[in-house]
Amino acid sequence: MSSARAPEVTFRAPDGRETTTSQAVAESNGLPLLLVFFKVSCPTCKLMWPYLQKLHETYGGKAVRVVGVAQDGAEAARAFYGEFGGAAFDLLVDPPPYPASNAFDVDSVPHLALAAPDGALENLFEGWSRNAFEALGARLAESKGMAPAPLVPSGDPAPAFKPG
Repeated sequence: MSSARAPEVTFRAPDGRETTTSQAVAESNGLPLLLVFFKVSCPTCKLMWPYLQKLHETYGGKAVRVVGVAQDGAEAARAFYGEFGGAAFDLLVDPPPYPASNAFDVDSVPHLALAAPDGALENLFEGWSRNAFEALGARLAESKGMAPAPLVPSGDPAPAFKPG
């Protein structure tokens, strides 16, 4: 894992309360924190969403804490959660001018960043990569001694790669 630290920034919860990176890491209860930066108008984010939900259902609370970080308002982000996969993982908001996204060096969305329980940061990938996504799931499973489960079903029509 990288020796870079997760930047200390402030996010907003959909209810308007503020939380910081260190608070989000602490709320992960010793698990890595997967921040998934997205925009509701992003076609690649829409493609990835059902697989992200599968990752959360499979490993959330056991090997990782998944948090979506919307580059949109809270209302639009909640509607996206309902429309695309009915996501059950946590939601934070990073509205324009995107201070959290800028601090995390987000060039395009979706952007996945993994913060270890000690705050070390690893920017995983941007866009959609079937192989990278499956590797992430396997890595999370291995870290907790779990058998890895496929996140993209065999024969699934999702492309191997799609840029953000």
